[in-house]
Order: sequence, then C-alpha cells, then structure tokens
Amino acid sequence: MAREAKDTPILLVVDLQHGLVEGDPTWGPRSTPNLVENVKHLLQTWRSKSWPILHVQHDDIYDSTNPISAAFPETFAIHSSAAPAGDEKVFVKHTGSAFPAEGLQEAVKSYGYKRIVVIGMDGAQCVNSTVRQGDDLGYSMYVVKDACASYGMDDYEKKNVGAEYTHNAAMWMLMAYSKVTSTENVLKDMGY
Repeated sequence: MAREAKDTPILLVVDLQHGLVEGDPTWGPRSTPNLVENVKHLLQTWRSKSWPILHVQHDDIYDSTNPISAAFPETFAIHSSAAPAGDEKVFVKHTGSAFPAEGLQEAVKSYGYKRIVVIGMDGAQCVNSTVRQGDDLGYSMYVVKDACASYGMDDYEKKNVGAEYTHNAAMWMLMAYSKVTSTENVLKDMGY
C-alpha cells in the first residue's frame, strides 16, 4: 500500500505510445474506453500546478518485429494525448519497469519528492512492474486506474480473459503496492 508522503507528486507517464494506445487489431480491444480523455485531464492538471511530469517510452530491442520499438517510428511515438510539453523529460526503457531507464531514477531523486502517480500502459505489464519496483525503492506509489489500460491476455489454457478483466485483475494486484485511485479522486486521495 502507498506509503504516507506529504510532498508534490511526480506524474510518471508510462508507455503511452501510439502503437499501444491505438493497438494492433490482433490484440483485441483495449480496456478503459476513456483513457485518452483522462490522460489529457491529468496532464493538464499537473501542468497547471507546475508539478513534475516524466515520460517513459518502451523500446523493444529484443524483438525486431514488435511495433513498440524505435524501428517503427510511427507506433513507437508518444501518443498525441500524452505528448510532452515544455521541458518535460522523456526516458527510453528496454525492460518492463520504467526505473531502469537511463536517467529516470536520477530525475526522480532530483525533485526530492517521494510520491509518484503512475498512468499508462499496459496495466498488467509495464505499469505493474513500474509500480512494484517503485514501492520496493521506497516511493509512495499511486496508480490512476482509469488513466491506465490493458489488453486481454490468454490464460494458461490459452483462453482469452478479456481486456477489462485483465486490467481489473492488474489493478487489484497493485493494491498491495500502491494506492489505486481514479482520475476524479487522485488529488483528493493525496490530500489536495
């Protein structure tokens, strides 16, 4: 569960790339139909308060056919709903968690803040890894469930469990490592 911290929250935008937000038809539908609207709202809120925003892009260097790789600039690009503004930094990662991305931990530490609010994709994969590692590193983690999204996954019997179920299960699991909240309640949950 989220540690108590009383300081400015960092917004960590994880893998909101064109190829993930728009998806590949073979992946099936994405969860969270209001993802784009909620992402825009949170970015606008953070920017209006001059709070720090850090963006992370996933570059799959291990699978040359993955559209979430710098080899495919159109799908690798940050989605227009989450486009960085001003001096917002972008970090590129090659793993599930955002924290190994070169320079990210130093950037987080440079602010001196302990609260990190995570939005992004995929809730069951990279968001999940990032939140768990952030908790392990001692940060007070928050996840905005309706500003994150997931795709369905096949279970061990090769049956697809669907995007909404996968996303909800991922958010339930993250409750042990973070405060899972909503776009509407995130500021209130942090005491603002």
